[in-house]
Amino acid sequence: MITRRRFLQGAGAAGAAALGAQACGGMRGGLGAPPIARPAAPILVVVDVDGGNDWLNVLPPTSGPNRIAYDTLRPTLGLPASGLADLGSGVGMNPDFGAMVDLYTRGRLALVTGVGMKSPNLSHFVSIDYWGQGAASPDGTGWLGRLADQAFSPTGDVLRGLTVTSDLPVMLRGSSRSFVSITGASGYVYPSPLRSSGRLGAPWDSTLLETAFGVAVGSAAPDPASAAGYAAGALAGKMFLDAQNGFGVDGALPARTPSVLYPGDAGYPLTRLNGGALSTGLANQLKLVARMIAADIPAQIYFTRMGGFDTHANQAVDHPNLLRALGGAVNSFYDDLAGVSTSQGNAQDRVVVMAWSEFGRRVRENNGGTDHGTAGLSFFVGRAVKGGLYGAYPDLTDLDNGNMRFTTDFRSLYATVLERWLGRTAAETDAILGAAYPRLDFLAA
Repeated sequence: MITRRRFLQGAGAAGAAALGAQACGGMRGGLGAPPIARPAAPILVVVDVDGGNDWLNVLPPTSGPNRIAYDTLRPTLGLPASGLADLGSGVGMNPDFGAMVDLYTRGRLALVTGVGMKSPNLSHFVSIDYWGQGAASPDGTGWLGRLADQAFSPTGDVLRGLTVTSDLPVMLRGSSRSFVSITGASGYVYPSPLRSSGRLGAPWDSTLLETAFGVAVGSAAPDPASAAGYAAGALAGKMFLDAQNGFGVDGALPARTPSVLYPGDAGYPLTRLNGGALSTGLANQLKLVARMIAADIPAQIYFTRMGGFDTHANQAVDHPNLLRALGGAVNSFYDDLAGVSTSQGNAQDRVVVMAWSEFGRRVRENNGGTDHGTAGLSFFVGRAVKGGLYGAYPDLTDLDNGNMRFTTDFRSLYATVLERWLGRTAAETDAILGAAYPRLDFLAA
């Protein structure tokens, strides 16, 4: 059972008390200090919560018909309402996500529930593809890739869009521009797809950042028919060289010691349920992002990922550990940025973190876990964020074949971020997404 004592150990007694006092009125936004205005040089940090996060056990219902349905459908995995932090409106927060409670009380955490799409697909790969493309009429490019097409220079701005993962997900692929991958502080390293051999299928490959350079350098002999392909490869190679040369002194980042502890660090106050060290994967990625921001790398968007959330079994142990690592890493990153000065101002003022997962889980538990479901959770962290609960919490008494009905279109998240944080006009935003979607209020208009 999750006890009050365990919650206070994870969140801090003062934070828990403040949360209860602010949330008891059922507020759905506007907690804590007012948000700051959008800075001149905003930065978006995307966290892919990979595997389908069971957000019902992140924000369980605390009362009413939803609570009755939750208790009925989750007799062993359900969390007792008495151990949750009360967010108001019949919603509580899991104590294992307790590192985020302080951000919530300060008004710096916005939680958007019931996020999804019409006719959802419960395949990880298909759902990630839908989320990545984020278009009214998908065409194989990603919403952030299309932003790069629209806003980044075709041959310059090589460091404006970065992923610290070793792959290049569809979300980051444009028709003429894509992001680049930098996975370590020693500089840019060609990802494995660029080192593979093969023939260029077209003179101008829309994914040239992944394929063209590898084809050009991997060819055994010149082929006049592939001249255009070699030109594309040369351009891609130049962009990668420019990225490496712009990455810091001699292609390496200056050393930096984080100002706070992250999950996995010696002395970090939270551990796994069995007392072992928390996962360091996301923590290390966010440390690298903080290091790049501190080094004034001219990136506007960073992409990170934390996997492991496909909790079909052993969820009672695995999910709490995942939430401790996820919430702890994001909270540490936010606090770490407060002491980082950049040429464009304080780093904490410049950053908004956006977390998403490809779907939620089914409401009914199944053999110690939960199966693929719908209507997920997204959350946002930053000084420009208006904290609180957003989106309608799904009705657990009115399910669609055992799954929640979505209440917020996922492209509304993108529209809000593009226009209110990344500074695109309404027309530019709608062009990127292929249609107009309602903007949400977690960022000021």
